[in-house]
Amino acid sequence: MSPHTKIISKDIKNLVITNVEVWNEEGRQSHVDVISISGIITEIRPHVPGRQIEGVVTIDGAGLVLIPAGVDAQVHLRVPGQEQKETATSGLWAAVAGGVGAILTMPNTKPVLDDVSVLDLARREVAAAGSATNVRVLFSAAMTMGQRGRECVDFDGLARAGVAAFTDDGVGVADDQVMRQVIAGASRTGLPILQHAEIPGHGGVLAEGRAQKDIGGPAYPSAAESDMVKRDLEILKDFPAARYHVLHVSATSTLELVRSGKNSGLNVTCEVSPHHLFFCADDVVFDNTSFKMNPPLRSKDDQTRLRLALADGTCDFVATDHAPHESAVKTTNFKTSAFGTTGLETSLRVLLDMWNKGEISERRLVEVWASKPARFLGIHNEYGSIRVGMPLRAVLCDPRATSRVVMTNDFVGLSKNSCFIGAKLPGALRATILDQKVHQLA
Repeated sequence: MSPHTKIISKDIKNLVITNVEVWNEEGRQSHVDVISISGIITEIRPHVPGRQIEGVVTIDGAGLVLIPAGVDAQVHLRVPGQEQKETATSGLWAAVAGGVGAILTMPNTKPVLDDVSVLDLARREVAAAGSATNVRVLFSAAMTMGQRGRECVDFDGLARAGVAAFTDDGVGVADDQVMRQVIAGASRTGLPILQHAEIPGHGGVLAEGRAQKDIGGPAYPSAAESDMVKRDLEILKDFPAARYHVLHVSATSTLELVRSGKNSGLNVTCEVSPHHLFFCADDVVFDNTSFKMNPPLRSKDDQTRLRLALADGTCDFVATDHAPHESAVKTTNFKTSAFGTTGLETSLRVLLDMWNKGEISERRLVEVWASKPARFLGIHNEYGSIRVGMPLRAVLCDPRATSRVVMTNDFVGLSKNSCFIGAKLPGALRATILDQKVHQLA
């Protein structure tokens, strides 16, 4: 049973969702019944009114859409050691509330997840919440010890222990030789390198704009991001087996580098966060530090280019960079407040906003929300598609539901530092179904 009144959870062994529309990356199927026996999809067939199946629970899907559960490849679960920001329980129920079925956690925890002993500790701390929700948790490890950018971690040992990626997220690896060692070491494992691209020393907290001028101090330049990506792509040329991924792209100049790298055959991918798709620097509210994130919201033109890049495939998928904080470090002072905004509970509705506006198709929505990140993390045989033989891991929603204002009480996670509070988003999520757990969403 969920600890939240907004979520009613039931264990249902055999289930049929009737007269529903199914979205997959191959397209959509209208007016079908999806039958799941012991959590596995056994049949997807045309709906026949009045037809019943013995021994199954029925959910009426008329007017609703069944979409693969989301796979979020950048989540700060804050486990271990940061319970004041998020717990495994609060974070995984936030994923359920947002229709997310699998997450990749970031390693900037206390202690930093840079060796197998910390990985084992983190796994123990998420086990109970994982069983209660059926949200799968994958772990990334740091690229350098303590995320200090000086000494590489034991890539081979961590890979054998089962991490899914390497990243110093929150800190870009500034030293050229260390980054070369990172790419060389991680490439042996076949696991992706996730770079938080930021040349240090710029001193900015907001991109150039009205709010940045109001608070004073230097702007956070886009070159801080793109210059690091440019350097990394030069190194990548010497390591064809390496998988290099740019976290939370914010700038047009970075998009151009990624596009050029792809065209030249480099194994480079990137993601964009929902807040960079929905907002720009002009939207920053002076006293609302939920709008302080790293990288920052940039110009309206950058926002437009990011939306176009998501549609055309330059941006491979969406990841939230879900970063919960306690109120004590999210003060109204932009200069001293912590970076970060939450995103698990609102990500799908941002994509539905783009779909409602005709900017992405149903197929592309499923790709960037579920199937592409599932392939990226190597879990595509279990997540990212609704088809016979796969576990039923999906979100039932009304994508056409009228836009409504996002309220603080919409969030079930521990922290409420969301820049989407007060924004209007379309869509209504009705249930998140993960194997034999059906989580009904209020």
